[in-house]
Parts: sequence; structure tokens; C-alpha cells
Amino acid sequence: MQIVVDGILTNYQIIGNKPKSLVILHGWKRSLNEWVPIAKQLADRYKVILFDLPGFGQTPRPEETYSIYDYAKFVEHVLEKLEIKKITLIGHSFGGRIGIIMAAKTSLIEKLILVDSAAVEKKSMAVQIKIMINKLAILPFKLFFPKMVEKMKLRFGSDDYQTAGNMRDIFIKTVNEDLSPLLKQVKGEKIIIWGEKDFIRPIAEGKFIKNTIPNARLRVVWGAGHSPYLEKPREFMEILEEFLLYV
Repeated sequence: MQIVVDGILTNYQIIGNKPKSLVILHGWKRSLNEWVPIAKQLADRYKVILFDLPGFGQTPRPEETYSIYDYAKFVEHVLEKLEIKKITLIGHSFGGRIGIIMAAKTSLIEKLILVDSAAVEKKSMAVQIKIMINKLAILPFKLFFPKMVEKMKLRFGSDDYQTAGNMRDIFIKTVNEDLSPLLKQVKGEKIIIWGEKDFIRPIAEGKFIKNTIPNARLRVVWGAGHSPYLEKPREFMEILEEFLLYV
């Protein structure tokens, strides 16, 4: 199904028809498709809403360079279009960033599930100084050899940066936004689910988020990496159902 939100033709899917609504927000470079098996298991208790965020799956990128706050506002507008007032929200990685903002800034979310969520982008003073020195060192090259600098970034940058394509400006803008100041403002019931062997977002980040969000709990999916709902779906569902049924 498709719906126009903020001028963007948005691809979405609804599974189930129960009164309570559950929204799933996928991660960077992902789409709603990989969450369909989980959504089908939740459809006996929820109306599950999945959609491709702008720039991913079958939803085109926005014309402007979205920040993570723009993405959160976009999700709010989707819910307004679908006439949904209260939700349980599952946010994976990039989608977790959006969930944190919505849970801190709105009253839409009753239950929040963060799955290997991106949130913390703080760097130590030593790292910040190193970055500053590197930027100053490369400045003359950027001025006189901009194409060479861009080729170096593509070759030696992170995998997400290298594969971002026409989303590179949005990637740079969103990845540098540290949401840790918002964590203490997160409302509603919340649980953090993390893959034990996540090397993209190490479990130390999950522990930091758990210790900063009031009354949050952290559950570990042992043996899983950054996508525990794909790698260990049975163990992931056991944790998820326990939270949804008894909290």
C-alpha cells in the first residue's frame, strides 16, 4: 500500500486488525520486508504498521537533507494520516533513534522497544582533538583536490558511508546527532533488546542507554549480532512477547 506523507509517496503495510497499534521502524539501509515475519507473529494482538522510511525500500528519499528529527516528525505525520493516537513502537538501530525522539518529545508512545538502537555519538576529548587535527590537515586538499578527498572517503570510510549513495548527505547529518541528552526524557514503558555480539553497536552502548533511560530494562539475545530479530528470531520473540504481555 502507499500513502503520500509530506509530499513523499510512502510504502507501507498493515498486518492484523486489532484495536491496539504497534509500529515497527527499520534500520539504516533496511526496509519493512525484513520485519514481516515478526509482524505476523504479533498480529494476533496488534494492528502492526510497517513502512519504508524515506530513502529506503520502496519509499523515495526526501528532496531536502533530513535530520533525525525530521524523520521523527515524518513518522508522526504518517500516524496522523492513519488516524492513530497511541502506539507501541519497535525501533531497530536507525529506527531506534527515531523512537527515542518520539518517546521523549511526544505522548504517542505507550511502550518502547529499542533493538540495538543508535543513540550515543559522544566522543572522548582525545578523539575530538584527533578529528579536529585531521580536518585541519586535510583542509588544503579539500580546497585544491576535492575529488581526490571524496575518493579517499569512499575508499576508507565506513561501510554505511561508502554505500550511502544519494543518501550520503542524510547519513552524515543523522549519524552525527547525539541523542543521549534526550534519554532521561523518554516516557512510557521501555525495554532494550541487544545482540550479545553486536560489533556495529557494541553492547556497552545498550548498557549506557539502559542506565540513562528511567526504569528501562536490558535483555540480551545471546549469540546474536546487530539484527537479533533475524539471527535469533525465536529467542528475540520470547523476550518481546514477555514484555508485551506482562508489562
